[in-house]
Amino acid sequence: MRVLFVTNMWPSAERPGAGVFVAAQARSLESLGVGVAVHVIEGHRHPSRYLTDAWRIRPRVLASQSDLVHAHYGLSGWTAAWQPCPLVISFCGDDLLGTPDRLGGLTIKSRAAAAMSQWVARRAAGIVCKSPNLRAALQYPEDRDRAEVIPNGVDLTLFHPGPRDEARRKLGIPTEVQVVLFPHNPGQAAQKRFDLATQTIELLQPRLPQIRLLHVSGVPHARMPDFFRAADCLLLTSRSEGSPNVVKEALATGLPVVSVDVGDVAGWLGKVSGCRIARPVADELAMAVEQVLQAGGRVDPSPVLSELDERLAATKLVALYERILAGKLGRPRRRSIN
Repeated sequence: MRVLFVTNMWPSAERPGAGVFVAAQARSLESLGVGVAVHVIEGHRHPSRYLTDAWRIRPRVLASQSDLVHAHYGLSGWTAAWQPCPLVISFCGDDLLGTPDRLGGLTIKSRAAAAMSQWVARRAAGIVCKSPNLRAALQYPEDRDRAEVIPNGVDLTLFHPGPRDEARRKLGIPTEVQVVLFPHNPGQAAQKRFDLATQTIELLQPRLPQIRLLHVSGVPHARMPDFFRAADCLLLTSRSEGSPNVVKEALATGLPVVSVDVGDVAGWLGKVSGCRIARPVADELAMAVEQVLQAGGRVDPSPVLSELDERLAATKLVALYERILAGKLGRPRRRSIN
């Protein structure tokens, strides 16, 4: 079986953290014997790439002898829709939910992208959503019925518990500091709510003078396990998410998580003792972080390890591909979108 991945997210020297989960999924599929070729849409350089690359994908499909095309993110799916092979679309978050703006609504650009995602869902042979809330965001009941929830997995050979002090030595973090990890770019303020994370830590500093908020972004994926092992707690304050990989990677390394109730996070944390869900209010998040820090130590990831394994997601994808190629799945009966 040969699959062409079409994605606007792929790790590079310029953007080492972009689409690491897409690259990991490609490797997992290859380990199961699937041939994976990749077409990267550099939409971050200019939006016109989504249009011009639509005409480049057809010859890539023919050259790679692909049996189907798997697009990652809704806009990539639109670009990949104009070729002859069956299309699988993976929805990751903003592509269906939209991107929050600073006024509490959604950006105009992301509203348009979400509408295009719904269009792609209508035309795809297979739909993958990373979390139940993304499946619920699909507009048409028949699309929701045929969509499969397959969260991205974690490379458990890379993300696993390890000595905290050793990780801190590598990163130059003093052993006496209490580190709360915020693994996002503060520039994504409207969505990730870095201001809320900052307020949370500021409330704790009078009582916990050694507490520090460590924000990490743009780091090669292979280096991230050391940040998880060096931290005392992960803090997630996002306004919207699908199935955030940082939470699953934290659990795999045994790092306690404090998070708002977003995406599928509550489902994961409910299976692991020592984590907390709090409302998106600074004083409640501060209380949850303090409780986790006072408890100390790590969490036991064993209740979720089998579900976290990226090989499980790859196995489910292969089964989906096989059903599509066998003609057991396909596009729904068309009806007007107007």
